Amino acid sequence: MTRRGLRFGLLGTPVLYGDEPARGQALRAQCGLPVQPVTSPKLRTLLTVLLLDAGRVVSVEVLKDALWGGAPPLSALPSLHNHVARLRRLLDEPGRLLTVPTGYVLRVDDGELDVQVFDTHVAAARAARADGDWERVRGECRAALGLWRGTPLGGLAPEVGGYALVRRLQEARLLLQEWRYDAELALGDDRLADLVPELAALAEEHPLREAYHRQLMLALHRTGRQAEALVVHRDLRARLADELGVEPGPSVRDAHVEVLRGSGTRGGGTRDGASQWVRPARTPIAQAPYAQVSPGHLPSAQLPPAQLPPRQLPPAPAHFVGRADTRQAIAHALSTTDGTTPLVVLSGTVGVGKSALALHVAHTLEKRFSGGRLYLNLRGTDPCSAPLTAEQALAALLRDLGVPSGAVHEHPDAASALLRSLLAPTRTLLVLDDAVSAAQVRPLLPAGPGCGVVVTSRSPLTALDGVARFPLAPLSDEESAALLRAASGRDGITAGHPLVALTGRLPLALRVVAARLAARRALTPDALAAQLAAADSRLDLLDYDDLGVRRSLDAAFGALTASERRSDRDAAVALRHIGALDLPSYDAPSLARLTGVDEARAEAALERLAEVALLEETAYGRFVPYDLVRDFARERAAEPCVHAPPGCHFASA
Repeated sequence: MTRRGLRFGLLGTPVLYGDEPARGQALRAQCGLPVQPVTSPKLRTLLTVLLLDAGRVVSVEVLKDALWGGAPPLSALPSLHNHVARLRRLLDEPGRLLTVPTGYVLRVDDGELDVQVFDTHVAAARAARADGDWERVRGECRAALGLWRGTPLGGLAPEVGGYALVRRLQEARLLLQEWRYDAELALGDDRLADLVPELAALAEEHPLREAYHRQLMLALHRTGRQAEALVVHRDLRARLADELGVEPGPSVRDAHVEVLRGSGTRGGGTRDGASQWVRPARTPIAQAPYAQVSPGHLPSAQLPPAQLPPRQLPPAPAHFVGRADTRQAIAHALSTTDGTTPLVVLSGTVGVGKSALALHVAHTLEKRFSGGRLYLNLRGTDPCSAPLTAEQALAALLRDLGVPSGAVHEHPDAASALLRSLLAPTRTLLVLDDAVSAAQVRPLLPAGPGCGVVVTSRSPLTALDGVARFPLAPLSDEESAALLRAASGRDGITAGHPLVALTGRLPLALRVVAARLAARRALTPDALAAQLAAADSRLDLLDYDDLGVRRSLDAAFGALTASERRSDRDAAVALRHIGALDLPSYDAPSLARLTGVDEARAEAALERLAEVALLEETAYGRFVPYDLVRDFARERAAEPCVHAPPGCHFASA
């Protein structure tokens, strides 16, 4: 093609076509066209997001989310402008990348995007196959496969989305390979022997895909290797019976008969003979690239089973100890077979290890959730950003599943329905981390019986129905010591060491202490324990790098203080008084007397603090602060309370 032909490439790492590279850097795709790599990761991401919605407006917010993973820096807008300017210079075509009031539009003409050209060849190959024109089938398949440079959208972060597009293209490539080998077998030329190693590799890579085994049987048989062809059939039949409890399909059975009868020998393949074992193509995959799909006709729901399931889970915790019974109970709850979607909520105080437990369990359930594992941080207590709204969360999940941003309905009910439709036929695990409320979670829940959901939250989210709830307590002394030993590399720490109690047995605090010990080999556990015991506030020493107990508590306290609900503001002021009074435990009557409010209001404040896991209700009406929360409350007690009017210790009504 010419410079005005193929221009953009997504069938592999995103690239530009058409410009001859500098001498010594002559890169060419398999199709023979010169390739201009896009070396900057940010520019690749920007180009890809614009190409996924080619010819349509891509908003600034969508681009910022893709470039910075939903947490853009303060300088995101000027940085985005710089990246756009760099991309324009790389494209070197005035009018190609346009600025509009709400975002940007990348103009892509017919035949300029390799995905479009690939789809055109797929459609032509399908039509030729239906007509029995095997020569044309072979040519179209070779042309389409020649555009393939690797996994589509390769090297991009999950935030870019396009998962369903990649899934569709992967399946289309497998079909093209099937059709190409069908054509080679039907034409029956002297290349049959060369097909054997290629088909053997494909059969090994896709052990349950019958077409490749059928083709391998026929290629072996027609090149005089009948015994090997029968072994392929025997192995395939045994595998299907063992793993799926089924027999091979009609095409494989027909090929088996040909091998047994000794018919179809080398050179004997004809167009008519081929039609006896080549079956009609399956229902076509959605053919239009996403840049051309209207919001009301998404191909996602018509896609074949996933070839590339999402694997978005962050790494499992390197040092995980304890909670064996809870882990087993969570795995059991997620394995329900009663036709409902299992929903698990892990709740507990700051730093108790909710996210670590969720990820640890989720990583062990890969076989149960073969459709993939999605992960979304809802930022319920993130000190640097507001919690995600339900609309933002839905848009993020739908983009992860390949729905273009322009096709996400603005009404959350419609977006939620689309999410349920996409997940319903799959076995997908959804991990929703750091939720703030049931209202934030409810629109994100799938309805398919094969799916499962794990939610972490300070609150038990009791407004959600049908939930298996697991409130997490701090670790035991033995578990705490084991975590310290594993994370710090210090073998001599026992369950009775002072560090165990001084950290409140909270995994987050234990990890901070372990990080300090690992960073300073000369610092002994006894010396660090002495520093913690002598400090005015242990929270100063329980902060290291990006780990910190105080910042998590600050986020929880700040959310209560800034809330529009009176009960939240009352809870924040009540925590200050708890720090000032410093009693072993609290109840509504005593707090009411000490603060000058009625008992009902005092009780509501205490219940709210317990709901967000800053207090623990050890008995009915009796509340105790968690160990490190008590230190935090003392710090807040020393600050002026801007919400309390004269004569009243709680927030004004």
